[in-house]
Amino acid sequence: MQACRCGGARLTTRRAAVKVRDAMRPLRPFLSALVGIALSGSALAQTPVVTYSGENMRLASAGVAAGAGGSWNLTLQMANDNGNGSLPSTWRRWWHCQVDGVTAGATLNFTVTNAGYADVILPVWSLSSDGVHFGDYTRMPTSAVPQVVGGTQHRFSVVVPAGTVAMRVAKYFPYTVTRKNALLLAMAGHPRVRSITTIGLSQQGRQIQMLELTDPSVPDSQKERIWIHSGVHPAETTAYLTMQGLLEWLTSGDPYAELLLDHAIVDVVPMPNPDGVWLGNYRANANSVEIESQWSAPYTSTQPEVVALRTKIESFMGTPQNPGLNPIRVLLNLHSSHGVAFPFHFQHTSNPSWSPGCTNCGVLPVVHQAEGLWISKFETRSQFVDIGATQSSTLGSRPYVESMAHDRWTSQNGWLNAPHFLPPVMAITFEGTYGKGPDGVTWNTEADYLQCGHEMGLALLDYLGLGLTASTSSYGSSCAATTLACTLVVQPDASHVANLAITSGAPSGFAVLVVGGQQVSVPLPAPWASCLLLVSPDVSLGLSLDGAGAASVGLPMPVVPGLHAYLQAVALDLALDIDTSNGVIVQNDY
Repeated sequence: MQACRCGGARLTTRRAAVKVRDAMRPLRPFLSALVGIALSGSALAQTPVVTYSGENMRLASAGVAAGAGGSWNLTLQMANDNGNGSLPSTWRRWWHCQVDGVTAGATLNFTVTNAGYADVILPVWSLSSDGVHFGDYTRMPTSAVPQVVGGTQHRFSVVVPAGTVAMRVAKYFPYTVTRKNALLLAMAGHPRVRSITTIGLSQQGRQIQMLELTDPSVPDSQKERIWIHSGVHPAETTAYLTMQGLLEWLTSGDPYAELLLDHAIVDVVPMPNPDGVWLGNYRANANSVEIESQWSAPYTSTQPEVVALRTKIESFMGTPQNPGLNPIRVLLNLHSSHGVAFPFHFQHTSNPSWSPGCTNCGVLPVVHQAEGLWISKFETRSQFVDIGATQSSTLGSRPYVESMAHDRWTSQNGWLNAPHFLPPVMAITFEGTYGKGPDGVTWNTEADYLQCGHEMGLALLDYLGLGLTASTSSYGSSCAATTLACTLVVQPDASHVANLAITSGAPSGFAVLVVGGQQVSVPLPAPWASCLLLVSPDVSLGLSLDGAGAASVGLPMPVVPGLHAYLQAVALDLALDIDTSNGVIVQNDY
């Protein structure tokens, strides 16, 4: 009896389980969703980790706390350069860190504290799907535009994109020593890169390098020297991007770049303060010295970065009594600026009464005029630069490389006047900015400043008065009354059109324009042997002569260095008499 009762119980239990199972079947999708939500909630509970020990990174501290709705509150406290608390608070303008352990879909609420700037800058990020490899830095979504609270806190939120497990975040696009080294490695061996040399070592032993670019097949004797250095203040990264864009253009094979390098020696110091960059400083070198101000007394400065720049510049310049063979004609000092909307220059005030030893006294009028010419050329070439507003500078206590160029060379007796009659050194600071791009609406990008470097190269070409020119000349003699004339007309893209005019004694006849790559002198067959063919007939074009025996045609001359052609007209009248014109040469003179 007992066994039977037990068996019945087991049967009853089995039947109940089946009923429960059948009852639960419609609820399975819902239960699966609940499990997914539970697992997702578990993943969201993973705490992000902030680190800032990598190259170019800097914070004083970071805190992470759980926020509402599964979000995370990240507090990033900005640090002084080198962690040096004696430096001015206005130097705290760079933050850059890595955040690991993030989960797709989670909201990260950032608060950047202890900031030394109050202008609104949309941050950038670099995303990783494995925590090891990171993509290019791009602007965060515009929903992350910070709110500035009290002038020292910048608050913004961002949602972690799908597939992201780690990210690097920064105030603006970083530019590292590693990236600079890769750029120089890519440039090494290029036929227009004459040398990459080390002009000095930083305080921590990093190389301060200079690239020299020119066309080595053209003698240096008639070349102008251009000097450019970028990023004396290490985290002013628009300077490096502009520099990189210029170098990439100079080595692109573009006919305009080739023309510039035929007539100029371009010396570029891409990163004069590598320690500051590596350490994540905004304004100082490894000694906590702001080296731009060292130019007020450059020959007493012991900062190795200033010594390197000063020594190399002086080696090119020589002295007013004995100038260098190719002294610097243009010196560009590339920086970035806070609190200004668009890129701009500091033009120095004109002072006809300038005298040695003065301060807050500007520059000689001829230098002010040269600066104005440069600014106008750059603005013409660059929409981005054109929307900026030039600022004025008296050069204060002369703490800039521009004052050294002016005071030590241009202004000295014998430089502008006898015995050397050299042009003024046009030395000027160009400032990039962190805000909107060339359209004035969207936030600027790395590409905007790379393009700015390209446009800087074109402006240098214009400032030196160089252009893609073409010429034409006549050779040989015409047979009978047929002549060929050519006029060149420059086009908006700097190419030319060769406008050709044929005149002959064959009214309502026919003409053939012969085009070739070689000049010849071959008699035509009898009975026209008295006429000479002056062009190798590679291409020909038939034209109808009007009632006056004339015809005209325009031939485009593309922007191709060394392009040339020989042309001649052969006229045929209704009686099959043949006349030949003189020959014409057209060529691109670059």
